[in-house]
Parts: sequence; C-alpha cells; structure tokens
Amino acid sequence: MRILIGGIMQESNTFSPARSTMDYFKTVYAAGDELKHMKYVQSEISGFLRAGEEHAEADMIPTFFTHALAAGRVVGEVYEQLKQTLLSAIREALPADGVLLALHGAMAVEGNDDAEGDIIAAVRELVGDRIPIVISLDMHANVTRRMVQGVNAIVGYKTYPHVDHADTGYRAANILIAILKGAYRPSIAMVKLPLIVQAENAQTDGDGPMGRLIREARAGERAGSALVSSLFIVQPWLDIEEMGSSAVVVADTPEQAQREAERLASLLWQAREEFRVSLHTVREMVELAESSPEGGPILMSDSADSSGAGATGDSNEVLAELIGLRAHERLTILLTIVDPEAVRQAIALGIGRTGRLSLGRKLDPSYGHPLEVEAYVRTISDGLYTFGKGFYSNMQADMGPCAVLTTGKLYILVMGKTAYTIAPEMYRSVGLEPASADLVLVKSANQFRACFGGISDRSYILDTRGSSTPNFSKLPFTKLKRPFYPFNEDFEWQPGKEG
Repeated sequence: MRILIGGIMQESNTFSPARSTMDYFKTVYAAGDELKHMKYVQSEISGFLRAGEEHAEADMIPTFFTHALAAGRVVGEVYEQLKQTLLSAIREALPADGVLLALHGAMAVEGNDDAEGDIIAAVRELVGDRIPIVISLDMHANVTRRMVQGVNAIVGYKTYPHVDHADTGYRAANILIAILKGAYRPSIAMVKLPLIVQAENAQTDGDGPMGRLIREARAGERAGSALVSSLFIVQPWLDIEEMGSSAVVVADTPEQAQREAERLASLLWQAREEFRVSLHTVREMVELAESSPEGGPILMSDSADSSGAGATGDSNEVLAELIGLRAHERLTILLTIVDPEAVRQAIALGIGRTGRLSLGRKLDPSYGHPLEVEAYVRTISDGLYTFGKGFYSNMQADMGPCAVLTTGKLYILVMGKTAYTIAPEMYRSVGLEPASADLVLVKSANQFRACFGGISDRSYILDTRGSSTPNFSKLPFTKLKRPFYPFNEDFEWQPGKEG
C-alpha cells in the first residue's frame, strides 16, 4: 500500500491583528524525507509513521507538512504557496492507494473561511474519487460540510489539554489501512450545533463536562455504535458563517453514523452551561499567594492574550497590575511578554545594566499602551528550547532573541517573537525555575495544565482583555447565524433542526 502523508495545520483567530505570514509556519516545516525525522516528536505525523512500521504492507510516503503557531487570518498568498507546495509533493509521489492528512480544522485565510475544506477538495481532485482520504483534526476544529464530503473518515483528538496528537494520527492511519484491506467501508455523519463554549473549562480528565462527553464517545465505540466518534468544541475566536461545535461519527452505515452523532450532539448541548468558567483578578492572585500556607507556585492564566489561541502575547495588563500592587516587592513572580523592540533595547543596554524600557502593547495596541519599567537586564538568550511532556514532546520551540528583565522579585521574560507560552521549559531555558516561584504567568487557556503537571495544580483564569478572551460578549461577532449560544440563551436546539 502506498499511503501519502502530509498536512497543513494552523488555528486561526479572526479577532487577532497578527496576520499569519510564512514566518508563523516555520514552527514545523518539513518536506519529503524530512517528515521521517518527526517520528521522534509526539505529533500526528509520528502516529502515521508508527502505524506504517507496524504494518509491513503499508508504505508511508512523506510529502509535505507544516504546523504554524496560532495567529490571525493566513495571508492569502502564503496560503496559496503552502497549498501548492503540498499538492506538488502529492503529485510527485503518485501513484497512491490512500492519503493521510494532518489538519487542524480551524484555519481561516484572507477571503476563505474554510481552508481545510479547500485543501481537501484540491487533494481529492488530484487523486480522484476512488482513493480513500482520512484526516486527523484538532478537538477545536470547525468542521464544515465540505470537509466531511471530501473524505472517507475523520479522527479527532480525545484529550484536552491535547496530549494525544500521535495517538490520533495512529488511529487515523489504522482506519485507512483497514479501508484499503477491505475491512471497512465507512460512512460519516456530522451534526453541527449553534454553540461555542469556553475552552478554559473543557479539560477531558476528571468529572468535568468534556471528560464525561469523551467517555460517552468511547462507550459508543466500544458498543459498536461507531468506528470513531469525535467531538469538536470549535476554537471559539472565529467570526465565520459556517461556525459551531459538532459531533462527527464514522460508522458502518449512514444510519448508524447519524444516530450516534445525534446522540453525542444532544449530550453536548445539554452540558453547555457546565463549561462556564470563573474569572479572577490579579489582586485576588496576589492575596492568595500571600495568605496560602501551601508551597509551590500559583499559575495565573492570561487566557485573553494566549498566543496558542492566536493572540499577540504582548499584553502588559497583568504586569501593570502587579507593579501597581507592589507585589514584586513581596512575591517571586515569573511573567512573559512579547516585545521585539524591548529585546533589542535590552541587548543594547547589556547584561548587568539597569535602564528604563517600554514594554508591551506594540503588536496589539487596541487594549492599552506600552508600560515604562525601570529594570535590570539579567539574561540574554537565543530563545530556543525543547518541549518536555504535555505538548509535542521533543519539538524545538523558538521565542526569538530574548531578555530576562528584573525589578524587585519580578522576572520578566521578554520574547523577540510570538511563541507558545505554555511550558515550564520556556522559563528554564533562561535560568528561571517555575517551581520556586510564588506566581507564574502563562498565556494559555488550558494546554498549560498538561505541561505544568507535577509543578502545580493550583491554576486560575484571569479576567483580562485580549483577542482570545473567554468573555465572548466582548468580541465583535458579526457573521454567526442566530440564534447562537451563548449569545442567545433562551432557545432550544434539536438535531435535525440546525438549519
């Protein structure tokens, strides 16, 4: 079996001013045999390759794969270049018996709200109708009818924080292999809900709403109601027309798939209120840290400025409040901010020197102004580090040139470019230890929980401003078809009546 593997992944935020240029796609950019080196990174591609190693009859043929940091809409020319690179690699690798694509499912392009649907349609046109295509998707995918119509099976993550990238790729590959062997002739059903929920309270471990829903999906699979069931609580910072959460089921018959998709979608709708999250002030965090007898840090999530959700990461709101409360005189605090100009100023100033620097709100000035801070330059770094457990393990991350500034007991990691701010390794790479701090800032809705496991289980979501805020009422949605939850709470939805 010649199985072509590849993909293009990005989660877009249409409220973010940061246009997704080619630089964003350099997080992972691999062509041809370079994909084979990804077997050491816990990703969908490594899952594809693992399945190929276990099935001697399946030859995994690498084409092209790129994974971008989340940001605003992808620049149109950049998207076309990436799409043509993938199509050219697939064309050169033909003939094929099947295709495996790793996609996110929530990529929005300038002039195109359904990038994944467009990619799938282009690949389908290239390989023809008889070649099965199976795709993997992030749990926060916005699944569209065009996506469903163009593939033979869809496999989504079952964990959040996401730690099953590789397992998802492995499951997708095994389904494709089974299709090629004639063991499956699957049908797909999607039920779309007029619904977005807060990502901050959607973790799949424990007794929360998403944990229960995933257990229901697994139970249906074990009972034979589905080959694969996926629940997609869409990335909510998308203002597009075909928007909403969904249940997608792959089963033996169309009737079976539709019945199970409706069951799971109904359960998600019933649980919608349970996703609401409590938001906290910086003052509350300071008071808690000062009064808490427990050791170890308190994790503060500035989710509204989450670079993993497409925000710019340059908010100085938390920094300003901490300094205003004089918390840095009493507590050890670690904080991040993206500001390439401030990094250049710190490098020019030099290690061991003190100066006045302007920090933050240069990339997204819509929520405030730069903050003047008198600080000591403690460290200069190239900004490279490797993820540990919890997110694409063993993948290298790049924060760009960095500087650590200190004022009192406050340590500010100033990044030269936007990067994932979810892992303790980012602090450790510049000589800071999160486990020894009182307060640690992360800019992440939920993924940080897996990365910081073992360091602290005390985490709180802050009530701050930004383009990835959990307070959806603060965002200017214009394209959603109403009624839509949570903007219209007094309506009842039922499967089959979603319009």
